[in-house]
Amino acid sequence: MSKKIALSLLLCVALAVQICSAQKFVLFPPEMKTAYPSVVYDFLERYLFEIDSLQKKHIAVDQRLRDDKVLFVTGNASSATHITQEMTFTISKTEDKFYEVSWSDTLGNVVLDLAFPMQYELLLGQPKVDIEKTFNTTLAESSLYNCYLVDRQYLHEQPDSIYTNQNVQYLYVESFNDATYYRLSQTDSLLPIFDDSDKWRSAANLFQSCLDSTCIAGYTLYIEQNLYGLAKKQYSIPLWQWLAYCQAMKLKVYFAIEEEREDGLKALLIAQSKDLGFNHMLSIIIPDNFVSNPRSVFKATLNAYIPTHNVKDLYQQYIKKPKKKI
Repeated sequence: MSKKIALSLLLCVALAVQICSAQKFVLFPPEMKTAYPSVVYDFLERYLFEIDSLQKKHIAVDQRLRDDKVLFVTGNASSATHITQEMTFTISKTEDKFYEVSWSDTLGNVVLDLAFPMQYELLLGQPKVDIEKTFNTTLAESSLYNCYLVDRQYLHEQPDSIYTNQNVQYLYVESFNDATYYRLSQTDSLLPIFDDSDKWRSAANLFQSCLDSTCIAGYTLYIEQNLYGLAKKQYSIPLWQWLAYCQAMKLKVYFAIEEEREDGLKALLIAQSKDLGFNHMLSIIIPDNFVSNPRSVFKATLNAYIPTHNVKDLYQQYIKKPKKKI
């Protein structure tokens, strides 16, 4: 085989690597995706390929870019064909509203720089109505749960020998936060609270993923999900699968007890994705005997994929509703 033919074959292989059969560019090495996971990888590879393909067919894309609020600061979609996996790549966030990404060559020259909103429909490439409908399937695909224990050095002692993390409040509501709660054992180790004598802290720990998988294995979450167009969908999943989904999606979970009643607790939970710009809101009924009954069913009403800028208004509407006895 001549050197010229061999070189041509190598170039063809390189091109096949960059533009794959899945109709997208391959712009990032697998090692980067594993070591530094980000939702932007698949989006950029898919979106840039799609826009570049339209331009090659002489189809105008200016209105599409305006609708998507995608701005090319330097270069355009076809610039992606010149990107190599050895180039320097940076990603930054602006006020949790926009991503900006750029590639530079070995001389520091910017090859491609673009900005786009943290908007889940854009990043996932689907309209909300379709994403909502398949949410139960997305939950069912979650398979790996790990309990998260806070290091003792980051815990602070509260009254009654309760220890908690330096928790973050949501919407400036003190009781609506990401707190986990611990007590000292007889062996001077801190253990997550999970007992009948302290049900609301036990409930918070349950939904904040700090309990061992054997402890939560039998619990079920029965969900009535509100869909677009006033439709609803009902389904049940193991509680651990919801927790695994929150972990896989890197969701920040905020939890609060709305009512303590004779028959149990009514809780409100928000799972926030800063990477994708959405929130899930659940109103959950927790049976009074959930600690002693490891096969309890938690009934929840779910509003999924609420855009971050809308969740404050929805929350205010929720807390102003007259409370109904259940």
